Amino acid sequence: MRKILTAVIIMLMSVSLSNAGEKEIVYNLGVDPQTIDPAVNYALDGAIVIQNIFDGLLREGLNGNIEPSCAESWDVSADGLKWTFHLRDNLKWSDGKPLKASHFRDGILRLVDPKSGSAYASLGFFIKNAESFYTEKAQSSDVGLSVPDEKTLVIELEHVNPLMLYYMAFPAFFPARMDIVNENPRSWAAKPETTISNGAFRIETWKHGSGGEIVIVKNPYYWDAENVKIDRVRLVLIGDGNTALAAFRAGRVDYMTTVPSLMRPILFKRGEAFPEPSFSVAFIEFNVTRKPFDDVRVRRAFALAIDRKVITDKIVLGGHLPATGIICPLIPGRTDSEDFRTEGGELISPRANVDEARRLLAEAGYPEGRGFPEVVYKYSSSSGKKTIPEVLQGMWKTNLGVKVSLANEEWKVYLSTRMKGDFEVAEAAWVMDFPDAAGLLECYMTNSPNNDSRYSNPEFDSLMNRASVESDRAKRIDYLHEAEKILMNDLPLAPLYFASDAVMKSPRVKGIYKSPGGVVYFRGADLN
Repeated sequence: MRKILTAVIIMLMSVSLSNAGEKEIVYNLGVDPQTIDPAVNYALDGAIVIQNIFDGLLREGLNGNIEPSCAESWDVSADGLKWTFHLRDNLKWSDGKPLKASHFRDGILRLVDPKSGSAYASLGFFIKNAESFYTEKAQSSDVGLSVPDEKTLVIELEHVNPLMLYYMAFPAFFPARMDIVNENPRSWAAKPETTISNGAFRIETWKHGSGGEIVIVKNPYYWDAENVKIDRVRLVLIGDGNTALAAFRAGRVDYMTTVPSLMRPILFKRGEAFPEPSFSVAFIEFNVTRKPFDDVRVRRAFALAIDRKVITDKIVLGGHLPATGIICPLIPGRTDSEDFRTEGGELISPRANVDEARRLLAEAGYPEGRGFPEVVYKYSSSSGKKTIPEVLQGMWKTNLGVKVSLANEEWKVYLSTRMKGDFEVAEAAWVMDFPDAAGLLECYMTNSPNNDSRYSNPEFDSLMNRASVESDRAKRIDYLHEAEKILMNDLPLAPLYFASDAVMKSPRVKGIYKSPGGVVYFRGADLN
């Protein structure tokens, strides 16, 4: 550990000295993103990079509200099915070439093109004929995207989308330079020289792997460049929380959210770290196509054998709450006066129900765990939370009498494992992209690319489809509550805890905004 820390600090010192005189901030991103392709990425680490180097028609403001960005205005038809976005004058890419409305059309088409393999493709299905294009029943020209001129993008909808403004600020709907993408469809966003972007910053260098870094520098062609005060941000890749903490205390990291769980209480007490609200939930997933987890009784037994309060009080620490459903607090409900979780109530106990768990396991044919096959719990070695898998392993052994083996994988490998469904039970977490319950629930629809559990329930799908076209807020939220109840009854997943973020910030920096969705924005940052 000491050798690793020394190497990290030397690396940070050498780069910092080489950029003397510039306004520079060092942020610990933690892990090397699998991708920063806006249409393909589905991980938070990638989203943080994307949101700082790309820009959408709209953007998340530094107060959390959605505001105009590349589009300075828009019009909506009376029936809500036609949106016309008007772009600003003189928009440019980071290489100085003009940014056109057709680039936004191309970016959205990439999202719903089956060849792209986007995990978020279904987000675009509200657009006319987009789903038909995705299922190869229509051509790209049939999709409801048109460009009357290079400053105007028209989007025609299949149905009213209550999250339209949030979507237009989300990376999956960002523009694309197809002259760049087509040359290297799978790797264009892995190299600084081909990652042409349109946001507040652009990538200067990228040293891949643990101990590496991504350096982003101010983009002089950004439409709002005059309000970007920082010259560069170095996103260092220190995966171990204790090493990152030591680098922060040595003054080599300015801002980080990779705070070791066991240190949180004392760091909060000392005022070295402070809590931030989060739309995040940690859980485990079962592959419902693999025995023995194809049996809902086994899944429920595993879920009920977990003592979530022990995990939050003794293991993860620092403001996390036992998860009593899959949708976290802070997500809006039927009205602004109450959140979704409060309305939905407790769908699973924070304490273990050992008697019921054992009864269900016996009913499934494994009394006291006898005859239960050995299964493997997979988790990411980059998570820094090996204790949680070990605690779960112990709870399942003690409470159910079953043996669960543990297997960790490097972050990028683990993401691939999950997407391929190559697991029986696995670690998982989700940070809501929008303050809306559908953002997570729709991941478990039958045809969702994010449905790692391979779960399928027609009633659940029907409720989610009805919610997607319902313009009445209260009715829509009621559909989502019913869908969550079905999900928590079938349990393709087992909630663990609602996470809160912990932030450590150097007094030398100001203006950094971290959204409840976990994205850290640097366009408003400056030095004191």
